[in-house]
Amino acid sequence: MPDKLDFYQKLRQRVHNWAKEKGSGYPYLKYLLLVPDFFYLLVQLILDERVPVKEKAILGIVVAYYISPIDIIPEAFLGPIGYSDDLVLGVWAINRLLHSVGREVLLEHWPSETDLFIAIEKIMGIADQLLGKTAYLKLKNFFKKKIDK
Repeated sequence: MPDKLDFYQKLRQRVHNWAKEKGSGYPYLKYLLLVPDFFYLLVQLILDERVPVKEKAILGIVVAYYISPIDIIPEAFLGPIGYSDDLVLGVWAINRLLHSVGREVLLEHWPSETDLFIAIEKIMGIADQLLGKTAYLKLKNFFKKKIDK
């Protein structure tokens, strides 16, 4: 998965550059800066043998969503604000994973100094504000369809 980690580094650089230049007034900036860290966590969890295969498949869908240029809030038009849907989807999948994997597994792979579980709780709490209700519902429906298959 070296290509995925290269994506992580490019994503991290892009979000941090945007934050310095244009994003300083964005109300959800502190969460948007975590987008690359959640991507990294998703990839590492896919590689971890302690994560059940079914959960890895779900995480794989989320990683593909991160990488895909086609999504509900497109980065191509909105810049890093377009990663909001990727962030919410990634957090949702990781929060869901808490039912089948110990917290220590998640912490072992978490690359940020930010408290992972507080970040999950906060992002889940503001997801509809971060995305807008319509986009949030579209994202939930998109992911539900993928899981139910």
